[in-house]
Amino acid sequence: MTLRARLMFGLLGLMAVCLTVAGAASVLALRSHLVDQTDRRLRAAQSLFETRAATALSQLAPLLHGVGLQQAVAPTDFIVEMREPDGSLTVLTGLAETPAAGSSGAGGSGTGSSGGGGSGTGSLLAAVPDLDRRIASGAPFGLVAGGVRYRAVVGELPSGVTALVALPMRPVVETTGQLILIEVLAGAAVLALGGASAWFLLGRGLRPLRDITDTAVAIAGGDLTRRVAHGPPRSETGQLAAALNVMLAQIQAAFEDRRRSQQRLRRFVADASHELRTPLTSVRGYVDMLRQGMVPPSGADDALRRVQDETRRMGTLVDDMLYLAHLDEARPLARDEVDLAVVVRDAVTDAAAVEPDRPLTVLGPSACPVVGDRDALRQVIGNLLANVRVHTPAGTPAEVSLRGPVDGQVELRVRDDGPGMAPADLDRIFDRFYRSAAGRERGRGGSGLGMAIVAAVAAAHGGSAHAQASADDGSGLTVRIVLPG
Repeated sequence: MTLRARLMFGLLGLMAVCLTVAGAASVLALRSHLVDQTDRRLRAAQSLFETRAATALSQLAPLLHGVGLQQAVAPTDFIVEMREPDGSLTVLTGLAETPAAGSSGAGGSGTGSSGGGGSGTGSLLAAVPDLDRRIASGAPFGLVAGGVRYRAVVGELPSGVTALVALPMRPVVETTGQLILIEVLAGAAVLALGGASAWFLLGRGLRPLRDITDTAVAIAGGDLTRRVAHGPPRSETGQLAAALNVMLAQIQAAFEDRRRSQQRLRRFVADASHELRTPLTSVRGYVDMLRQGMVPPSGADDALRRVQDETRRMGTLVDDMLYLAHLDEARPLARDEVDLAVVVRDAVTDAAAVEPDRPLTVLGPSACPVVGDRDALRQVIGNLLANVRVHTPAGTPAEVSLRGPVDGQVELRVRDDGPGMAPADLDRIFDRFYRSAAGRERGRGGSGLGMAIVAAVAAAHGGSAHAQASADDGSGLTVRIVLPG
């Protein structure tokens, strides 16, 4: 069965049990109340009979007999039986259901009779078990005679007369039976109405679960943009929908990251293959020429030098690729206290030794402590200065500035006054193997991995890398590295 059906039948079962318990309790309470009322009436009737009526009835019985005696007393529901010491029985009743009064009476059902020496085989007194104990207790008790249930009380008068006062239980039985019938009909109506209401309310309450199922089916079909409709935020289904939407957003982001990662991997392999193909082609060409004797002895040294340059270029490219792969694996870098100001001054000194004619300016504090990997930070600054050297004309001034720590951050800037880059190139400057068209045309572009390494090292230190034009007209380039101080 569906969850909706199980919940509805469970609710109906619980309602049925509750109605049954409540109905049984009400029936028992009513019956107990009616029995108590009957007992009080019996006690009152017995008391009245014993104090006033016994002597008068004993005197009237021989005179009026049968119907006359019955008419002499007011019509009543009570059944009164008196047994004289000699065994004669007098029965007074106005009920047609009363059993035969006795063998020596002239009356019948619904009449009173008196006589002496009657055996009383059809009387209520004859049906009382343990009569002496009942007389001694004086408490009302249940009695069955002639298939009819009674509530009776017995006592013994000072004259030796044994008197029984009884009331039939038919009114109690009929009243409780009527109540049971009413409760059964009312309970059936309540269960029918409750079942219909529960089916409707459960359908509305479980609608978010159906929406979740539909969303899951759609996502399984490839639609990662589907979301579950939000319900009331305080309800369980609303909280479930919100949690699922957060999970679906994370799943979609993970799939997008995976797709982008696969695209980057394919582009990386394609670019790496392209970058390695050119030097490999050159090396293979020179080797073939040398083997075939196509290079004169005077040009052999130049050919070998070119082979050496190409192999050095391939080695540098492979080293950079391996370093990026190392960073991609998120292997922890060294976490030492490093004076970044000293690292910057050393890198600028090395750059000045490579290109003495380029004006390089260093601005910043004498000391700037950070926590990180000294070699990785040294490579970042070296790559930035190498980018300036490769992509700007000789003699173009550059400035390296260091500021911090301010608000827990250290900022490193490398600024040049070169020709700058197009906005489209600025957006992709940190992509792997990306080289601007101008750099390719000049034939001075590197492998396209230097700036990618800068961004990866900054990210590995918990920082970031940014690039922008140095001037408003788009000329020059400023690369800004932000690191936690």
